[in-house]
Amino acid sequence: MGKIFSLALLAMIVYFSVKSMFKPIDRPAKEPEFKKGDSEPATEMTQDPECGVYVDPLKALSLENKGVVHYFCSEECRNKYFAKIERGEIQ
Repeated sequence: MGKIFSLALLAMIVYFSVKSMFKPIDRPAKEPEFKKGDSEPATEMTQDPECGVYVDPLKALSLENKGVVHYFCSEECRNKYFAKIERGEIQ
């Protein structure tokens, strides 16, 4: 009885193995869609001098120092940079 059970189990394993080899590969129903309206920003990104993050100048906070405008990602970065100017660490 044990030999018959073992042979039946082996036959099932072989059957499902062979069956899976001839199974067609499942492909997605359709190609993924990408947003066609996404493009590069209208303005060139600029780097926050305090933390190094790139920001859009139209949306960023700014600070002018000696005729040069600097752009910041947050008020915290702008305040830290301003404090460095006040202490004379930045010329």
